[in-house]
Amino acid sequence: MTKKQSLYDVSKFEFCGGRFMGTWNATIFGNDTSCDTKDEFFERYNQGEEPNDIKNDLMLDIDDEDRFDVMFSLAYCMWETGSLGDDFLIEVKQAIQSGEDLYIAKGLGADDVFLKERKLALTKFLEKISVKKPRPKKRVAPPVPVESKYRNGAVMVFQYQDGMWGSLIALNGKFFDKETHYAFVQTTVKTIDKPTMNDVLKSYIIDHNFHNAEQNSDPWRAKFYYCFNNCIAQYLTARSTKKFEPYNDSFFEIIGYLSDWGECNSGIYNHFEYDKKVVEFQLHAKKMLTAVYDKESDKHTEMTVEEIEKEFVSREDIR
Repeated sequence: MTKKQSLYDVSKFEFCGGRFMGTWNATIFGNDTSCDTKDEFFERYNQGEEPNDIKNDLMLDIDDEDRFDVMFSLAYCMWETGSLGDDFLIEVKQAIQSGEDLYIAKGLGADDVFLKERKLALTKFLEKISVKKPRPKKRVAPPVPVESKYRNGAVMVFQYQDGMWGSLIALNGKFFDKETHYAFVQTTVKTIDKPTMNDVLKSYIIDHNFHNAEQNSDPWRAKFYYCFNNCIAQYLTARSTKKFEPYNDSFFEIIGYLSDWGECNSGIYNHFEYDKKVVEFQLHAKKMLTAVYDKESDKHTEMTVEEIEKEFVSREDIR
């Protein structure tokens, strides 16, 4: 299933934003499984698949402990699209009234407070989907990939609050006409004159995660051996996507390109404010980058940017 940064509180049926692993609350979409099901449903729906076909493909076996999270998520999606038939509605109603979902939750460690909140959320949810939606959700054309000069490998320079120059490197970005996923890592460059590519190559990434055996010693974190943990990253919707390049152009200057370092960020620590006015964007970016440098610049990679570049190029050659 695809995973995006979104969370719906179905007791209110409104976008709440943000996501964390596991179960966060008792609402219908207060868990990863329900959110992931919804994401996949609408991704496939927008690509032209029929709702019933998607539902039949995603429904889980009767002995799967996540089956009700998937069922309720699909019921909501089908209600949203005007495709919730009587048979499936009856099936959902029986599942809720049987209390099986609550029984499973209790078996997984849910306390009485959670169970009470869950029961109320299920009751409201059933009331909601029992009335046909007046204006069903229409298919939305999927985003179209576009080219961006801030593509992976772009080396960007900027000025700190004290007038000194610094640099960022773009990685892990995905660019579409209606949405943008960007990720930048900050280097230890700090020069009086505008930096050159050679200055950047000789610098380090402000992050001690890359190639850090101690940092990534446990089995779960081993996969992050080639990752950075201190990224400036964000998902931008259509409105902010329109501002992405012009706002960047007002503050950054691209001086060259490295290779595509690809899918190698494992954490998000900061983001820029593309939803503000351009001057506010500039002030926030300058303040944030200065704070990171002043606080974190001694926590950098052991490898220089040049050495890291060679690492990724050699790994790509092996593939």
